[in-house]
Amino acid sequence: MSTTPTNDTLATKAGILTYLRNTVFASHTVDSLSGGYGNFTYRIHLHAPVDGMLTFVLKYTPPYAAASANTTRMLLSQERQIFEVEALRLAHRFPVSDGGTKVTTPVVRLFDEEAHVMIIDDAGSDTRTLKDILINETLPEPLPEEIGTLLGRFISHVHGWNEHPQVDLSLFANNEVGKMVSAFLTYDRLVSTLTGGDKLPHLIDPCLEIPEEKLKAISKLAEARIKEVYSSTASGVMTHGDFWPGNIMVSLRRGADGRIEALERLYVLDWEVAKTGLPGLDLGQLCAELHLVGRFHPHREESTNTTIKSFLSAYRQNRAVDPAIAHVTLSHIGAHLVALTPRIPWGGRERTREVVQEGVELLELSETGSESSLLDSIVGPLLSG
Repeated sequence: MSTTPTNDTLATKAGILTYLRNTVFASHTVDSLSGGYGNFTYRIHLHAPVDGMLTFVLKYTPPYAAASANTTRMLLSQERQIFEVEALRLAHRFPVSDGGTKVTTPVVRLFDEEAHVMIIDDAGSDTRTLKDILINETLPEPLPEEIGTLLGRFISHVHGWNEHPQVDLSLFANNEVGKMVSAFLTYDRLVSTLTGGDKLPHLIDPCLEIPEEKLKAISKLAEARIKEVYSSTASGVMTHGDFWPGNIMVSLRRGADGRIEALERLYVLDWEVAKTGLPGLDLGQLCAELHLVGRFHPHREESTNTTIKSFLSAYRQNRAVDPAIAHVTLSHIGAHLVALTPRIPWGGRERTREVVQEGVELLELSETGSESSLLDSIVGPLLSG
């Protein structure tokens, strides 16, 4: 059994090597992995294989957001790791039966609740995020549709976990950090983003001209959605909570000439925001990020539109979708475009302002649009087709 290092030494490679020294995961090399916000994440290289594998991924969850380690630390409860571990275990307990062999999640190999360490299977050093793949690779024509279809089936399956009588999701109703993250990243910042209060460079000098009545409507929508996010009884539906292309790793099969031949596997990672809640938030987050790829990389617009359509169509084919879900999905796409676009280095000033304005229009459409107008929108495949 490992000993728990003190003074946050697990935030260092040397501390990880010490922690692992007397375990079956004893390692000779530790590599830091980029891309995470809340945790310190490493690829560990073992002296001796475990179940035939020599590399695994270790995540240490500190009492703050790892990305803020060198600044004013954003404090976060370390209990957030429990939600990720339990969600991953559920994912393997109830795998997707249709196409499930191509969409998977890492197996949890160790969970040290005292040290706040988990060790999971390594998706492989040759995998890349779906966001990276969509931007930097020209995918053969069947792949964008296949990826969307597989992800639609997968998340529809997750949203149905509460339908299994042997599944108890009460733990996830209490993921307060997950609720805070979902509310803060989008709805808490909608109005201050649009009014210039957040001083985002692309949105000031001048600020966007948003009519007062629209700002009031957006504020009202944000308040209502935040209440829904924080209500543990609003929905018994399990949600991933951070379902975007940066949390999906892609393994591709290539020919001898390096050309992409087929999709090998998709790995859905980072479940610490998992909670019972609104399924439209999962759908909206993925669609918004796919849409952003197409808006800021126009040569990828056709392929990302294909992925969005197949994703939503597959979801509708596997789950009953009422208009309320479509409205929430559309509003979340709009909220994501408004709150996240100007905070991420997607592109230049003018395009950023255009996309934020588009987000405002989607927010308005989600609240006042007719069902026929939703059919003609980005969420149309959720309702027909």
